Amino acid sequence: MEFVLGLESPFSLDYTLESGQVFRWENRGEWWYGVLPMGVIKVKQEADSIRCVSSSESMDGAFVRSYFRLDEQLEPILASIMKDSTMASAVQRFYGLRLIRQEFWECLASFLLATNANIPRIKKMVSSVCSTFGDPTEFEGLKYFRFPPPERLAEAQVAELRECGLGYRAPFLRRVAESVSSGAVDGGEIELKNYEQAHSALLKVFSGEKLLLGVGPKVADCVLLYSCGKDDAFPIDVWVARELADSYPRLVDPSVLKKLSREHGGKLTYREYADLSRAARGYFGPYSGYAQQYLYMYGRVRDQ
Repeated sequence: MEFVLGLESPFSLDYTLESGQVFRWENRGEWWYGVLPMGVIKVKQEADSIRCVSSSESMDGAFVRSYFRLDEQLEPILASIMKDSTMASAVQRFYGLRLIRQEFWECLASFLLATNANIPRIKKMVSSVCSTFGDPTEFEGLKYFRFPPPERLAEAQVAELRECGLGYRAPFLRRVAESVSSGAVDGGEIELKNYEQAHSALLKVFSGEKLLLGVGPKVADCVLLYSCGKDDAFPIDVWVARELADSYPRLVDPSVLKKLSREHGGKLTYREYADLSRAARGYFGPYSGYAQQYLYMYGRVRDQ
């Protein structure tokens, strides 16, 4: 099915799909190909529209508009976070970058695999899990694999998951799959909570063990931001931490500044992460997640 969506608000397809939010999109010339829960879709940006070709009627214009959050006006969001010259420069450099609305389970599993790994490695792990456990689908004569449902990964042997190159993440992924497939963790319920409640739910301790084994505060923030509509979530990785230390030292506890320097590159403790996230959210406001995404992209470019 082919269709065209007119753009009524700023949007950059390239910046959005290159910003580390998703791992199942691939650029091929002027088209981006994505494997989503309902099938495969390819998208390219034209002057004032985006052209889409999808393998399923369920991936129609309404779906694409919601997925890329084109149903929201970007200008007031960006205006609310441009409180200083650093953010103004970041927004100007990556104008049109938007947050994506992702399906909860795939987002959770993908960011669990993303711990301590760069984007090429993450994509390789996710692709291996999908080709091993996912259902096949065809698009334009090529075979693709959907992301496997939690029930399937809950039944997988840890050794099978390790064969996908997951390393220490293998038992974590199976445990998270068990939690989701059993209903102990429900993305719909989490979405109804406010940020603080939702973040606590994803880090909940159950019977002496973390219900979502392997899900730390940064993974939780990514899931809340990219799939649960918590635009005030502020994931902090090494790029964002460096930008905060360099450009917003007033938000960082003095004892943490040295740890975040490029020379030391230390990791934040749980308390340090929580304090820094709280300070950033207090400064940038209800769309702190957008500020984080622009800082992430800006930090990567400035470090090249």
